[in-house]
Amino acid sequence: MAYDLGLTARVADLLEQIGERRVRQKNVFSGRGFLAGKLTFAIVWGDDLIVKTPRDEYEASLREPGTTPFRPDGARPMSSWVVVTGEAVADDPELVEWLRRGLRAVR
Repeated sequence: MAYDLGLTARVADLLEQIGERRVRQKNVFSGRGFLAGKLTFAIVWGDDLIVKTPRDEYEASLREPGTTPFRPDGARPMSSWVVVTGEAVADDPELVEWLRRGLRAVR
């Protein structure tokens, strides 16, 4: 699955705008991953975003519109990872909130 180049650029731009300049990118799960240090916190996956959530926020995250558990290859869900639809992050404030959530999960 190819990842959305526009969403990838938005993620990179917004991370820089919120002061996260040490984030790097690499290919992960056929998507484009964003890493803080060696830890992946978000992945642009097709038109969607996969986000690592802090464990204590996982259940609440799944109750938000446009989210489902991340199940690589249809397997069991990866605990603390959610898929957020592209529609749910179409606006920058929502996308920033998901990115901040991912960053909290790896810090």
